[in-house]
Amino acid sequence: MIDAASHLHLWEDCFLCITPSFRSGLTQRSSVTLLASATGRPFTLAAHDGAVARCTAALVAPHAPRRLDADGCGLLSLNIDAASPLFGRLMRFMAGAPIVPLDTRRFGALRGPLEGALHHTLDDAALRALSTGMVQALCGTAAGAEAPRDARVVHVLRTLQGAAGREPVPLHALAAQVHLSPSRLTHLFHEQTGQSIRRYLLWTKIRRAAPLLLAGVPLTECALESGFTDAAHMSRTCQRYFGRPPSVLAAGHFTVHADPARLARAA
Repeated sequence: MIDAASHLHLWEDCFLCITPSFRSGLTQRSSVTLLASATGRPFTLAAHDGAVARCTAALVAPHAPRRLDADGCGLLSLNIDAASPLFGRLMRFMAGAPIVPLDTRRFGALRGPLEGALHHTLDDAALRALSTGMVQALCGTAAGAEAPRDARVVHVLRTLQGAAGREPVPLHALAAQVHLSPSRLTHLFHEQTGQSIRRYLLWTKIRRAAPLLLAGVPLTECALESGFTDAAHMSRTCQRYFGRPPSVLAAGHFTVHADPARLARAA
């Protein structure tokens, strides 16, 4: 279930979903997902192994399966891409755990902006600042908090982002670009991002599909433009990542906010 008053904010390296209520079946994403109740009322997060957390905030690791019941709590779901510098900070904070239950009291002075986000009184810049502030509240703001990222992994992330919707880049070609063997690149990429190269490429494709759907591109054309083999492949991927078919975006279940340049490129 997605509430009719749901808003989706699309940015280059992350996106933010704000909704009064949300329920999903088993889903898993390639992002680190930071969930927070804007009202302070708890939501229920169930892991694939049956463990259940009743909490007011939580972090979910890339591709950690979970079910979510946030009925009436006023939920913010911040999804941070592996290409974002915030991604590594949250992964280190999680220390290998698939799900980390939290308390919104950790966000301290951000309680007012959280409620403002739920009531749609914050502009785009304020929401970006809130998103960064939530991560800083968890991980700290000390100098040097950003550990150096392997330049080879950063290059591959950017290459895969650019490859969505075009001819796929073979693993051996990616490895040659960064002067690694395919097996070493596969290991290093998983070590730094918590996922395989193939899964991340699917993630970039589904993210590219979103603005195309919003621009009114038909499902089949959208799938091909995003790099999927067909509309069915895109639908399966969307269902696995979000628990919803891509038609949810096309049908206007969300009020969508995105960089106009991104939507113009999609159109």
